[in-house]
Amino acid sequence: MKSLASITDTDIETIKMALNDSLSDMTSELKQELSSEQKNTLENYKEKYSRVFDKLKTNGSMYALTESELDVVASGLNDAIELLEDNLTDDLDEEDHEEILGYRNDCQRLVDLLAS
Repeated sequence: MKSLASITDTDIETIKMALNDSLSDMTSELKQELSSEQKNTLENYKEKYSRVFDKLKTNGSMYALTESELDVVASGLNDAIELLEDNLTDDLDEEDHEEILGYRNDCQRLVDLLAS
């Protein structure tokens, strides 16, 4: 990992937004027909994402997170990237497309930073 010090307040907001987007998607998925194993797995991920999201809301510092929580952050960012790519459709206007692409690129940059 390069340095958690290079993660700005804006980056923390991007991370919280990505975790929130991932949590919303999980909530939607939990409303669908799932096997009990799928449901338990998804509920466990949702609980982990929620804990990290709440921790970042309380203390907006990456230093407050454990190594396993940083892994959850990276997972949430990756989930958000997948969601964003699914929403980059041809029917978006130029402004919306650029906004989604910018958010996606911010998430990818943070994943790369956490992975290094």
